[in-house]
Amino acid sequence: MLIRLARAGLWALMGALILPGSVWATEPMAVLTELRVGTADVGIRRSGESDWIPAQPLLALRPGDQLRATGNAQAVVLFAGGSVQTVSAANSPFVVQAPRGRSGTENAQAVLGGVIQFLMGQQREPRYEQLAVRGPTLTPRIVSPRDTRLLPGPVTLEWMGPASLRYQVKVVGPQGVVWDQDNLPRQPVPYPASAPPLKPGVRYTWLLTAPGQPDQQAPFEVVSTAEASRIQTALANVRSESSTAYPPSTVSVIRVGFLLHEKLYADARRELLAGIAAEPGSATFRELLGVVYDRTGLEELAVVEFEEASMLSRPKS
Repeated sequence: MLIRLARAGLWALMGALILPGSVWATEPMAVLTELRVGTADVGIRRSGESDWIPAQPLLALRPGDQLRATGNAQAVVLFAGGSVQTVSAANSPFVVQAPRGRSGTENAQAVLGGVIQFLMGQQREPRYEQLAVRGPTLTPRIVSPRDTRLLPGPVTLEWMGPASLRYQVKVVGPQGVVWDQDNLPRQPVPYPASAPPLKPGVRYTWLLTAPGQPDQQAPFEVVSTAEASRIQTALANVRSESSTAYPPSTVSVIRVGFLLHEKLYADARRELLAGIAAEPGSATFRELLGVVYDRTGLEELAVVEFEEASMLSRPKS
């Protein structure tokens, strides 16, 4: 069995703001949100150490750490107070120091503070990368929605498995079967508008079956109207505060971090897939997609994404 990731500082409260000045010496104060290496590289030298090592996406940074970019490589550093710094060859080596103040409105600070603290806890252990097993998927597995909360809106059922099989899907609520469909090919299936609406605050389970294969099931829940309003307001605050202050990819990382914090894994996955389609070379998007899969129990998919993130973090020969 794959060893699950050990991560520190997960699920920080959304009200968390800048860490007190007395703990800056020992606690992370920034996170690496973007890493573009191309044929060059970005290295880090930890405070008090002499060796430079390759930087990785979502790397937590402490005071005195140094970042060095060569050639056309770049890194984007997001501080706990909301400020941002792009590191390139022109300003290397960049020494991480405590930010002088906070950025943005109080509402945005509350969201950003919690998200940045969450992102700081996502650095994975290198041993995970060596456990990948590649090859065709022989057993059907539910991919999404899976052990997740959902924002109101269209729901699409997705799974993986042999293309030669025909599948049946079934959505079950507290009162029994809500909707089912059989003889389906292996492709995403939207929950139809003609089916009974999925009610906010209700926990559902969807089941996947195929001839000769073990049955699969996964729970999901549409958040309540009040929660959806709170989450969408927070996302709007992030977008309005960040759209001009941060690079676009860092804005997406912040939004995804917030969705992950709220256990909205399917929504985070959808945003990450859109980000990867627009920016295939983003190591951070791949890293966060690995986090989504790890959190929802799809360790084999998590490993693939973590390996891809590591590959994108290395210079191209």
